Amino acid sequence: MKQLIREYKITLRRVNRARIQATNKEDKSLLASCADSLSFSIKYMELGKHPDNRRAITRRSSSQREIPMDPKNLDFVRALALQSQPSEISDKMKRAIDDLGIVLKAMTTKEREAYSLVRVNCYSFSDAARIMKIQKATVQTLVKRAEDKIYLLAEDLTDHGITFKQDIQLEMF
Repeated sequence: MKQLIREYKITLRRVNRARIQATNKEDKSLLASCADSLSFSIKYMELGKHPDNRRAITRRSSSQREIPMDPKNLDFVRALALQSQPSEISDKMKRAIDDLGIVLKAMTTKEREAYSLVRVNCYSFSDAARIMKIQKATVQTLVKRAEDKIYLLAEDLTDHGITFKQDIQLEMF
């Protein structure tokens, strides 16, 4: 393995020299990419594991996910966010909200409660069953019925020209 690492280092030096001597921008870019790959491979062989922190953003710690920001800029960001929100509700949206009220009235209290716990508040079916003091299968059935009623409403609204973005959950309360 040591011999292989030595060969990679020699190749890396040659690539770096060629990159310095290159005049064409595309050649420099290609040689820089080769040098990056070679140095990564050398680190990998020396360490025996992945050298860089290449985790998905959801798997990173909070200090890696968060971007430090000056508190003075927060007011500006909030102001921009408030400006981008629509101030008026269109007639179609008013009808959609009215139709949603009809669907919520069509749901039983238990369906509304189960749907709210599972889909809005992100409880598991088991936790929702424990809270409602009923069986888990009953909660699953209630949520399925509530979703069916909501999907029927969504189909009706789509027929009237209102479209929905995917992965939007309705907040009922």
